[in-house]
Amino acid sequence: MSADYWSWRDRLAEANDPRFWPIEAIDAMLIAGTAQFWCDGKAALVTKIAEYPGGAQALEAVAGAGVMDSLTQKIATDVDAWAREQGLSHLMIAGRAGWLRVHKGWRHYQTILLKDLT
Repeated sequence: MSADYWSWRDRLAEANDPRFWPIEAIDAMLIAGTAQFWCDGKAALVTKIAEYPGGAQALEAVAGAGVMDSLTQKIATDVDAWAREQGLSHLMIAGRAGWLRVHKGWRHYQTILLKDLT
């Protein structure tokens, strides 16, 4: 696991709803290698691959913190490219509705933002 994660851990925990993703669960996923940590120094994001019975495979944002522009531009570009390389069909963000204002090309899907990659 990246040493950068530990410097972002408290901020990720604070920005996240522990009823869904307690920071200890995020720690465990990163240690086990079942989650990915993205960081550009200004923002950090944790993602995991979710596979659904209907065949969809999405890269799900689990936790994010930092400067919004970094999350929506640099990190998002890297995450999008990596997800496509993995053959995933979607990117998913569960969060506040305000994310729709900054994620062009995304659509509201139930209470989750969804971007088609295929």
